[in-house]
Amino acid sequence: MKFGIIGYGNLGRAFASALTCTGDVSVDAIFVCDISPDALADAKKQGYEAFNVSEINKLINAVDVIILVIKGYVFDELVKSIDIENLKNKQVISLMAGETLAKLKSLLGDINITRAMPSLAIATNDGVLAYTKASDNVVKIFNKFGVAFETSEENLRKVMAFAACGLGFAAYLVNAFKIAGESMDFTPEIATQITSKTFKNVIDTGNFDEIVKAVATQGGATEQGILYMNEKDVTGIVAEAMNRAYEKMS
Repeated sequence: MKFGIIGYGNLGRAFASALTCTGDVSVDAIFVCDISPDALADAKKQGYEAFNVSEINKLINAVDVIILVIKGYVFDELVKSIDIENLKNKQVISLMAGETLAKLKSLLGDINITRAMPSLAIATNDGVLAYTKASDNVVKIFNKFGVAFETSEENLRKVMAFAACGLGFAAYLVNAFKIAGESMDFTPEIATQITSKTFKNVIDTGNFDEIVKAVATQGGATEQGILYMNEKDVTGIVAEAMNRAYEKMS
């Protein structure tokens, strides 16, 4: 099976990496199309066959699965160059935020198309990916990218806010923890090590609320910190950050 990735930005790169990390897809089975000469040069360095946008139909003819990873307004222009007949018997996967299946089918015809929302961590097959109804062969691929699950099209934006944007939010909070360590005169290296180990220990337990209860004993030092975070409504702040990301996608 051959894959054509249209749009080689951060997410396009992550998807290409995800495919090769599975061990089932070789670099010569991945084709890339992008408007940027730098992006195409980078794709070639990775061993992928690269096409500029004027060669979009060459890419489509060469592959079995087409992954759309471009902005909606870019796609609106690019679709004018696509020979729609070439899409018959192809599997199309759209990673384009906000571009509905109804709109895509109005432009591309009644083709076999699935929408998906992944986090960048799929690059190492350790991410999150939600998708609309898909064929068995596509589901099999997605299941190797990390936590993958089917959902309704209406819920894709929620997944993007919680998982894709959430990756950035989590990194922000972990970095804040590290900075706090540095403010206590730990070196950046030691602060990073303690932060990484602490968060890993919590994640490995899988029961976050129970850890809070176990560590924050009444009258203890941990309880004082927890009480302060409750006072500042850290939980509410995180929820509102996700809500604002979700609303931005509306």
